[in-house]
Amino acid sequence: MTKTHQKKRTPLWVILATVILTVTLFSSFGRTESAEDSLGEGGLQGWVVTDHLGRDVYLKAPPQRIVGLSRQFMEELYAIGLVPVGKVEEYNNRPEMNALPSLGRQGSPDIEAILALEPDLIIANVRQHSEMTEMLESMGATVAFVDPSFEGDNFFTDRILLFAQLTGREQEAAVYCEHITAVLEEVQQQIAPLGYERGIIVQGGSEMIQAAQPTGLYGALLPSLGIQNVVPANLPGSGRSTFVTYDIEAITEADPDILVIRSAGSGERNLEWLRTYYLDNPLWQGVRAVRQGQVFVLPQRVNPGNLSSEEALRITADVISNN
Repeated sequence: MTKTHQKKRTPLWVILATVILTVTLFSSFGRTESAEDSLGEGGLQGWVVTDHLGRDVYLKAPPQRIVGLSRQFMEELYAIGLVPVGKVEEYNNRPEMNALPSLGRQGSPDIEAILALEPDLIIANVRQHSEMTEMLESMGATVAFVDPSFEGDNFFTDRILLFAQLTGREQEAAVYCEHITAVLEEVQQQIAPLGYERGIIVQGGSEMIQAAQPTGLYGALLPSLGIQNVVPANLPGSGRSTFVTYDIEAITEADPDILVIRSAGSGERNLEWLRTYYLDNPLWQGVRAVRQGQVFVLPQRVNPGNLSSEEALRITADVISNN
């Protein structure tokens, strides 16, 4: 059996206070490291940000031509008013970014296509691009690595604040963080009367069951609605994907009172079929959420790169509350 351990959810007032303090510090001191201590070529002042690989990333001026090698990074850059110069093929949301030049797939980006766009900042994914560090740096651009598995104070603001440091968009980040904090409070109030306390988001269902660990968009959805995610962190494979193998015995032992199903690969017309499959499957009858009929299916659109984090929150809250 797998024992579950879950960090206590940070209260919203603590998150908001942290955001305000962080943005205030950025405004007061300029960047992660004082510009006076970070001189570039010719004595030009800049700033240093530490990325998720522990690298010091030096920036001498706000970047103008940014590449985000992840569909979710692209959406988060947009949240602070930035449109990258190219897109990964998996991205499929905003028309103005769908029309951008292709960079190839996020797991195997097209180096020549990136080079042709002459970026001055490349935001790469630790999971998929850390072995390409030298190749990316050889393009002459600043390269920062971001770990999708990073656990900070709040999934919905952590990367926004990091991207603000990298791009000099602290004021835009402050506005966004204030807005998303209000959204978090709103959706929690929407879900609270339902009384759900413990939940899980899964995909698969019979031969191989996968569950969303506490990191990433899917792992953050339930806790952000005030529902504890029963899946523990640091399971095997957690460094490679948000979804990790998780057996039915562990799910039964964790005793979730709500089961949410990711419908990736299922047509929208099959959502009710998918829900019925779980409700009727003998394998799942030991799970309290299934016995009580508290099974919900997310529409296929709830997928990173297909919508914003705010939309994902609101759609999930509406599905669970049957709105």
